[in-house]
This record gives sequence, C-alpha cells and structure tokens, in this order.
Amino acid sequence: MPATRSTARALDRAAALVLERLAEAAEVLLPVECAVCRAPGTALCRACRLLLRRSCARPFEASSAATLLEPPLPVVAAGRYAHGLATCLLALKSAGRTDLVPVLAACLATALHAAAPDWPPGPVLLVPVPTSPAALRRRWFDPVRLLLEDCARRGVLPAGAVVSRGLRHRATGTLPPGPAQKRLGTAGRRTRPSGSMRATAAPGARCVVVDDVLTTGATLGEAARALRAGGAEVVGAVVLAAVRPPAVPLTADSGPAREGPGVHPV
Repeated sequence: MPATRSTARALDRAAALVLERLAEAAEVLLPVECAVCRAPGTALCRACRLLLRRSCARPFEASSAATLLEPPLPVVAAGRYAHGLATCLLALKSAGRTDLVPVLAACLATALHAAAPDWPPGPVLLVPVPTSPAALRRRWFDPVRLLLEDCARRGVLPAGAVVSRGLRHRATGTLPPGPAQKRLGTAGRRTRPSGSMRATAAPGARCVVVDDVLTTGATLGEAARALRAGGAEVVGAVVLAAVRPPAVPLTADSGPAREGPGVHPV
C-alpha cells in the first residue's frame, strides 16, 4: 500500500530521530573536534570558522603565479593555501573529514560568483579536475566534485552553471609511473600530467575548470588541453586555494577579482 503524506512525514521524523541518536552515540565513541584548533564538539569552531570566512572573502586572480599554466587561462582563487584554509582542505583530503564539506563549499561558491561575471552568457559547465584513481581508492571520494555537488544541492552556484563530469583520467596503464604530483619538482610537474586526462564534455560546451589547489598550473593546463582537444571551449578556472600569492600582492585596499553578490555564509 502506498504511504500517505502523513505517513511519509512520520517516517521522515523517525529517520531524523534515529540519525540524531546515532550521531550522539558516535560523538561518544568518536568525539568530533575542530579541524583547526581541536576544540571539542564541532567540525569547525566559531572562531576558526570566522577566520576561514575572512580568508576567503576576497577572491583574487591567481594565474600570474601559475608558471606552468600554458596557454594562459584566467584563474580565480577563493584564498591562499595557508592557515585555516590549508588545514581544513588537508583534513578533508587526507583525514576524510567530510563534515568540513559545507564550510569549504561555501568558500568555493564565493570564488565561483567572483569569477562568473567574466564568463560568457548562457549555460556553463563547471568541470572538476578528477582525482587520480589511486587517490580515489585511498579516500573513496572525489573532493572537488563533492564540494561542487554540495554547492549545487544548496542552490548557491552562479546562474546558468551546472556541475559536469566532463573530464576523466585515462586508463592507469597509460599514465607515467612515479610519485604523487604534489611531490614532484617543477620539471616533473611540467611533464607528468601531459596526456593524463580525456574529455567527456560535449563538443562546443563552455567549460570552467575547478580544482582544489593551484600550484604551478600544470594540472589545470592539462585539464584545459583535454577539454579543448574534445572540442569544448574553456572560459576560465576556479580553485579553492592558491599556493603562491598573485604577482601584485593583496593589500588592505585590494579588490576582489570582480564584485559578486557577496560572501556565502560559512
């Protein structure tokens, strides 16, 4: 017998109560602590949350510091890869702290809105750089796609933007062996990503590449190359954090990359 609306609401309430009780039990067995200062009882305490929000309140154009981003591509970063932002991102990627997804997704949404005025009118695909197969097996989730999907679920993406899995890694056997990308020097970063991705976005699609951290720009460059090779148009890139500051240091009077609708709550 199909459930009535009142029955469905009752089931929802019961499920919520069960989940609440499970969360309370988990808190006893596995206490939650602030990812930055380790204060008990919260994924990110109020003070650290405020500092994170401030660090990502002024997105900036970061491509000038990406020495291996060829050809040049406009890149907007939510903040610098330092302090609370770096700690939270590492906790998500290395320790599986998916409870930090909402706060990091809010930072990414702010950067997306700062970059959006420079995109062409009409639909735009937000294409996350896919995590490597080895990293996916290790952590069981794709951090960048998780953040974008959270933005989409909460309705905070720029108008006309949709999340698309427009990139895939090629078969593992076709990739050059060696250490992780973050452990490579400049020469290794220049050659390692080459040919590692293939596009699945439709030809003619307008795409914005999205990644977590911008270092030299080699990975973004390969993602853009793969999309263009598949016939897509790459109109820009957005990252959560940039390792190097932009060529012109930010000052107290520096403006964001472009005025957007405001900072999204963290």
